[in-house]
Amino acid sequence: MNDLFLDYDQIAAEYNQRYPSQQPTQRGLALLELARQLKAERILEAGSGTGFWLNYLHQATSGLYGLDYSAGMIARARHQPAPLKLVRGTALYLPYRNNSFDLVYCVDAIHHFVDYRAFIIEAFRVLKPGGALVVIGFDPHEETTHWYIYEYFENVYDNDIRRYPSGNSILNWMRRDGYTNISSKTAEHISNMYIDEEVLQDPFLKHNSTSQLALLSSDIYQDGIRNIKSAIEDAGKRNQKVMFRSDLFIKMYLGYKPTK
Repeated sequence: MNDLFLDYDQIAAEYNQRYPSQQPTQRGLALLELARQLKAERILEAGSGTGFWLNYLHQATSGLYGLDYSAGMIARARHQPAPLKLVRGTALYLPYRNNSFDLVYCVDAIHHFVDYRAFIIEAFRVLKPGGALVVIGFDPHEETTHWYIYEYFENVYDNDIRRYPSGNSILNWMRRDGYTNISSKTAEHISNMYIDEEVLQDPFLKHNSTSQLALLSSDIYQDGIRNIKSAIEDAGKRNQKVMFRSDLFIKMYLGYKPTK
């Protein structure tokens, strides 16, 4: 369970800088494809943030509901073109009736929930029979995960290991709490390589673009930036280059509420 909290009200105005100017293709398409398979009329996103993903799903339905604890994020989400039905609340106590939604999902959010399993149980309650829960995010516990930020910023990797449930845990909770047809797959593979100063243009390197860095004090964040610049300078003295690699597998964990 997560005991590292981030005040998203403070970074809401800058949060969308992490996203490209055009809508994403892989995570967004995976959600959209599932929504269409389900013929989903009512969709709920827990931890809906700025409404970025909900707005993408407007292609499938107008029944789009978002819940977030941050009032600042909800205020930003109200500017999305899609007509979103937004409420401030916690994913541990979803303020909706039983059997209300065809699809419940969260994207890059479950690590912020105080009790991961409580959300999975609540999602089961509000899902209609035959509806689906989707949890999307990366798993820092996996050996395939490589992110240069872990190397240059103090405590970030250890914090993520504390904050994120493992993928196996999510699947096991789904199984124990009544879901069927449980599966996992890679929804998106992020593979980036920056060489030397190119890394300073990485949008995910900005202090408030990810919770990993936003959790850091200004001093510790600046120490990390100095670590990166020092590595580049030291390599240059040896006529070498530094490669900053990100290799992240964004997983999609899926389970269905039985029809009977």
